[in-house]
Amino acid sequence: MNTTDTDRLIEDYLRRLDQAAAHLPRARRAELVADIRGHIDTALRQEPAAGEAAVRNVLDRLGRPEDIVEAAQPPTPDADQRAGKLEIAALIALLVPFIGWGVGAVLVVASRVWSRRDKLIGAVLLLLPIVILGLSVVAISGPNGGEESPPPGDTRPVGEKVEEPLDPVPAGLMLLVVGLPSALYLGWRLRPDPATSPTDA
Repeated sequence: MNTTDTDRLIEDYLRRLDQAAAHLPRARRAELVADIRGHIDTALRQEPAAGEAAVRNVLDRLGRPEDIVEAAQPPTPDADQRAGKLEIAALIALLVPFIGWGVGAVLVVASRVWSRRDKLIGAVLLLLPIVILGLSVVAISGPNGGEESPPPGDTRPVGEKVEEPLDPVPAGLMLLVVGLPSALYLGWRLRPDPATSPTDA
């Protein structure tokens, strides 16, 4: 077998490798093919004799292209690392005022799916609306917050604090949306990584 035929064996192997790695990101796929090509060249230089037999020996030692791709890609998440009931329960709990926020936060921390960065951003998105809502309530009910002139016919002196109860409907709606930003962000982070999608080929 001449040099052209041995080159064809190598190119055919590398083409199968590229096809098997089609689901990997483009840069990672190109890097993998280049690494294997370099490994083949190095191994052939160490063979005592050139030719078809030497090429086949090197390719046999490398193994199937599919096996190389499987070993090179990140490990598939196990059952504990995929989004499951715990993550769904955490997202639902974050939408429940007060107790739900605490339960949701605990479940998020216990999850092995979200990264530390995701958990930190989720916590900030949960705490920020709570702080803003608390400051708003303090501003309304705090000193001079409800002070106003009495209406005509009211015998109370001018400047006396007038307490006006909060409208329960808007207040309830505000409580319901407190955990929404955190739940939306963490739910968005559960989506499949587009970098591993075949459309990136």
